[in-house]
Amino acid sequence: MDNIIDYIDWRGDLTFEQSGFNEVDNMIFSQISYLNLGVIKGKVSIAELGQRYIKSIEDREKEQGSYVTNLITRIEGMFLRTYSSNRFKDVLVSDFINKFDEVNESQFSAMTFTIDSDTIYVAFRGTDDTIIGFKENLNMSFSAPVPGQLDSVSYLKTILDKYDSKNIMVGGHSKGGNFAVFAVSGLSQKERDRISTVYNNDGPGFTEKILKSYGYKDTVKKVKKYIPKDSFVGILMDDEEKYIVVNASGASGILQHDGLNWEVKGKEFVKRNNVTEKSEFVDKTVKYWLEGLDKEQREEFVDELYNIVKNSTNANRLNEISENRLSATYNFIRKMTNMDSEKREMMQDTVMRLIHSGSEVKKKEKERRKVRRIFLKNK
Repeated sequence: MDNIIDYIDWRGDLTFEQSGFNEVDNMIFSQISYLNLGVIKGKVSIAELGQRYIKSIEDREKEQGSYVTNLITRIEGMFLRTYSSNRFKDVLVSDFINKFDEVNESQFSAMTFTIDSDTIYVAFRGTDDTIIGFKENLNMSFSAPVPGQLDSVSYLKTILDKYDSKNIMVGGHSKGGNFAVFAVSGLSQKERDRISTVYNNDGPGFTEKILKSYGYKDTVKKVKKYIPKDSFVGILMDDEEKYIVVNASGASGILQHDGLNWEVKGKEFVKRNNVTEKSEFVDKTVKYWLEGLDKEQREEFVDELYNIVKNSTNANRLNEISENRLSATYNFIRKMTNMDSEKREMMQDTVMRLIHSGSEVKKKEKERRKVRRIFLKNK
């Protein structure tokens, strides 16, 4: 199966002038936004940034105890292919911002790619592996807007004031896709009219308040949303965006969420007609569960879940939990047991609602199939 790295190897000799921007290029820029590229003054070419990045990797490898996640290592491998390719080496990167706010539970990062004199792509970073990034994703199920979403609007407004490019595209992967849509929704009509396309690569949806806003409804017309066949993240919550289903490798929706696992043929993703039954089941189950919880219940559950994860593991990053699963699991259970009875009952009740939601969805699906069989038999 070919992926975006194979695309770079195959398409890398053609400049954007020879072959225009496409959906796969969108994913490549979204992936690059996951990297910390250091201080960028003005506009710096990907070729120069690539050479700098090689040096930073060499320095990192000399340091004892230095560690990067498998995802970042893979994205680095992809990035180091772009800097020597005709297609990407002359693309200019600017306006890199990277904010981490533990107090406000926010992680925000973005950068801007100038492809040519008339075309820019504004990329918002998705969820990194920090616990704060994880918490911000959960906050989006009840809070509208979260700090990172507000940051995305401010950042995009700054870019629009700074550049007069005719073709302005905005995008991101995972939470970055959500931020891209929200950023455009938060613009004035005049500003929004300057945006040609919004790329949402498997980003989660929005609260009802945002969905009802004029800015969101006007933005939807510009959105191209892509989700993998077993999507888990991109189906969370609601949106009004028509999505395109992409073939992806990996046994689960979490693995398929990784943009490096999306299947590419030529200059397009390999498409499917529908998501899998597994993805549909998860979608219906989560939505059924959330409908049974009011804003206060969602917020309380998310806060308590985050506190348990944080206090039972002392981890700052998700990979620190996965590295010691047995100890983390033991401490998680112990922390839940030690909660006061009211909070423990709330947590158990909320989890049981989720399990019950799955049972109800299965029951409804079984009844629907039964009715359909009877209908087809008597047709």
